[in-house]
Amino acid sequence: MRTASNGKAQTDGIEAHRMVSSQATTPEQFLAELEEHRVAPMTALFKAISKALPDWNPVMAYGMLSWSAPHPEGDDEPLIPVSLASQKRHMSLYLMPMYIDPGVKEAVLTGYERLGVKPNMGKSCLRFTRTDRMPLNEVLEVLRSCTPETYLAQSRWAQANLTCDGHVER
Repeated sequence: MRTASNGKAQTDGIEAHRMVSSQATTPEQFLAELEEHRVAPMTALFKAISKALPDWNPVMAYGMLSWSAPHPEGDDEPLIPVSLASQKRHMSLYLMPMYIDPGVKEAVLTGYERLGVKPNMGKSCLRFTRTDRMPLNEVLEVLRSCTPETYLAQSRWAQANLTCDGHVER
């Protein structure tokens, strides 16, 4: 991968926007370094997600504010089901259960419908500029049921049964 003259990452002739990555080492530092207009909504999300995930610890991982738990089977890699990021033009919530469980994606889409908002999302990412335009109730409901054990079981099922594009292997 190299950087094109326009500042975009370029791989084999295909341009991709480079993700903004925080250099913060603690969640508190991450929140303190946000642009002023993002401090309040991201702090509110941080508090709501932390309350919904009592078995998970807020940490910085991959340049994002993430929630982590030790692997239940002692693996060196911690489990990270959700992360928050502040990108140039939007904020992002990375919700891995949405990628590995079609029911979660349906619940999130239902939440967008309830709000009357067109979804701006990827396979595991919800992009938003205002928190009142994201289905926070549905996201928090998903997270409340996410324990390290259930997340590990979902992840294992997905690894065994899903193709790279998120379809069930037959």
